[in-house]
Amino acid sequence: MLKRILHTGLAVISLEQAKSFWETLGYELVEEFEKEDIKAKVALMTKGESSYELFEFEDMSLPTVDLIRNHTAFYSDSLEEDIAIFVDLGYKVTIPITEGKILRYAYVQDKHGTNWEIATDKA
Repeated sequence: MLKRILHTGLAVISLEQAKSFWETLGYELVEEFEKEDIKAKVALMTKGESSYELFEFEDMSLPTVDLIRNHTAFYSDSLEEDIAIFVDLGYKVTIPITEGKILRYAYVQDKHGTNWEIATDKA
């Protein structure tokens, strides 16, 4: 079952400038890493229960960039079951269940092209 919103994912031109901007607004850097598979630097900025996952992509033409660059992520306590619910409602799986650096996740897309990340703790 979906439990809460985890974060909003945003593409940025400069990760350093974006981190500075969010820090000015009171957000703190929680995690920073590189994702080689999508050629991106990533920073997770958090303030209270609000978080932004910032992506600086090296190559905006990669197919997965359009799926990841602007998304909302939900925390799930049953990833496979929640993905099945989305599929039953007509969403398509655009990124299958993946072991990420921090969480297990998958992406689904609605008929309007909106991308949603569903994530859970790593096993």
